[in-house]
Amino acid sequence: MSDQKLTWAQVDSFIGNHTSPALTFHRPCPICGSLKFKSVLELNDFQFYSDSATEPKRVDIRENMCMECGALYLNPCYSDHGFQVLFAEAGQSYGSTEGRPTEQIDWLMSRDLLGGGSSLLDVGCYEGSFLSRLPSHVRKLGVDIDQPAIERGRQKAHGESIEFFHGDFEHFEFRGDSPTVITMFHVLEHLPRPVQVLKKLAAISTEDTNLVVEVPILENGKTNDINGFFSVQHMTHFTRASLKNALRLGGWMVLEQQEQPGYNGCRVLAKKLPAGEPVGLDVALAKDWEALTAYFVAWYSAINHVQSRIRAMPSEEKTVIWGGGAHTEFLYHTTTLFSTDSQHQFLIVDSDTLKHGKTWRGITISSPDILRGADWGNMNLLVSSYGGQSSIVAAARGLCVPRENIVQIYDEVHRY
Repeated sequence: MSDQKLTWAQVDSFIGNHTSPALTFHRPCPICGSLKFKSVLELNDFQFYSDSATEPKRVDIRENMCMECGALYLNPCYSDHGFQVLFAEAGQSYGSTEGRPTEQIDWLMSRDLLGGGSSLLDVGCYEGSFLSRLPSHVRKLGVDIDQPAIERGRQKAHGESIEFFHGDFEHFEFRGDSPTVITMFHVLEHLPRPVQVLKKLAAISTEDTNLVVEVPILENGKTNDINGFFSVQHMTHFTRASLKNALRLGGWMVLEQQEQPGYNGCRVLAKKLPAGEPVGLDVALAKDWEALTAYFVAWYSAINHVQSRIRAMPSEEKTVIWGGGAHTEFLYHTTTLFSTDSQHQFLIVDSDTLKHGKTWRGITISSPDILRGADWGNMNLLVSSYGGQSSIVAAARGLCVPRENIVQIYDEVHRY
């Protein structure tokens, strides 16, 4: 690859001059800006949820590793238009796990970050659920690009004082005194330009502002889920080193770094870099490459396990797949379930009403209600979900699906 740099101004110019809205665009390394990379994972023609009769919803997923700083990133990545089109049926994909906001607030309080006179800006606040749980004496601020979510948050807040700002995280207009605390819980990995966002947050902060960032990291990314660490919703993937590099290039120095027990969350507490301090990068290319290969060993092992469950399914039967989301698309790309020599006849059910009456790769998607009273003599139900596996099984049993006809492909589910 050339050592030439591609500036973000050139990227913006390309997007702005495109004759029709593009779903994706090419970018330099989102951390250091280099164009030197190796592709480490490709899923070609990846479809986002149901078929479309108008605008295609398939793109090539290509994950790269920067050969200068070691950053892992999706390239091409989704444009704003692409994200709206591709994830229109994603549902509430970014909600916090039950109990996690309470733990996060306790963590902030244990470090005396929510004392008298404090103000907290939550970046990626959605409807303000996290902010509403903060102590009443804290000035509560939230910013999100999702205007409808902000409006719902304002309605839900009623008399509670939460100040919402609408806009993308690089350019939103912030009014008032600088916040004493800024939080970004599992937001940075969804952004195409994380360093630019961190620079924006530094610009609205003082030397006393505390920044708290939490992201999943590759070192803790091993799971038995075939979706794996490289979630198609994430545009930038972090390691311990690349997270630190993004923060330093964004104008922040790490004071504390803590990896959460029980799920993949690397939490960092940072302060603004002193003016004029040189920015040194923590380049751990060989170490990150070894972590990457170790991850792929675990991921392919998980795929092999799921494939064995697929092969063990009775042949020449009707198969109902519960789940019309990304997990079923991963089954398509990583197993032989939908291969041309398969004798299965498929039907998909999904509890999301947005998908009812549509198709996925030509297979009809219906409401799970059609399962009630079905003849299960030559039919089985395949649960196509990871985190929702147990709830789907319970719902299927509530619709009188015999337990012996339910195929689960995971022996256990981990929080992450």
